[in-house]
Amino acid sequence: MKSGKRSIFPKIILLLLILPLAIPVLIPEVGLAYSGVTYQLRSNEKIIALTFDDGPHPIYTPQILDILDQYQVKATFFMIGSRMEEYPDIVKEVSARGHLIGNHTYTHPDNLRTLSPKELKWEIDQCQLSMQRIGGQNTYLFRPPRGVLNSQIIKILQKKGYTIVLWGICTHNYKAPTPEMMATRVIDHAHPGQIALLHDGRTDFRWKEVVATRLIVENLSRQGYRFVTLEELKPGDKPH
Repeated sequence: MKSGKRSIFPKIILLLLILPLAIPVLIPEVGLAYSGVTYQLRSNEKIIALTFDDGPHPIYTPQILDILDQYQVKATFFMIGSRMEEYPDIVKEVSARGHLIGNHTYTHPDNLRTLSPKELKWEIDQCQLSMQRIGGQNTYLFRPPRGVLNSQIIKILQKKGYTIVLWGICTHNYKAPTPEMMATRVIDHAHPGQIALLHDGRTDFRWKEVVATRLIVENLSRQGYRFVTLEELKPGDKPH
């Protein structure tokens, strides 16, 4: 009996260690929420915000831009600073076509909670400088990589004047391996003010997101939805 209890105890400890790391990523799906973080737009109108993370990408971002142009849709792109430096022409094209650019850190650390305050501020500031210099935009919208947050990160961002934006539904899910299923996730969860998360960079299988984007836009347009950028949010103050 004692042996059985000892074998269970390490598993409980491991679960307690892993759970705090998993919860921030799962928050939009399970309905939990951080105070002071935006998950949806406040609106009774049939509006929805498409947001794209991890770009720019030399292939997939232009393809998505062409689809958005075809349907006269505007979106918000949360870009990685180092990738903006690598593909400046694409960043300029995103801005020139009337889309919004947000801050997604400079190097996309997998877990911001492991960074020191100094390291976190560097990630934020360097990305913001790239946005300003290359994209000509100075919006203070921030989305943490993988949605990972804690009270200290939120406090630092709010002190710098950023509006922190997560999402209500994401196309990327192990239950949705095809573009059609990815699009269905967004379509089935559409409601006034929904913020949808898609991806356009970092990996070479984002072609699924390209296909899903067209399916989402076509379907929700037929339902009478209007696509907006996150400019619908009240902008934050300028960083200190």
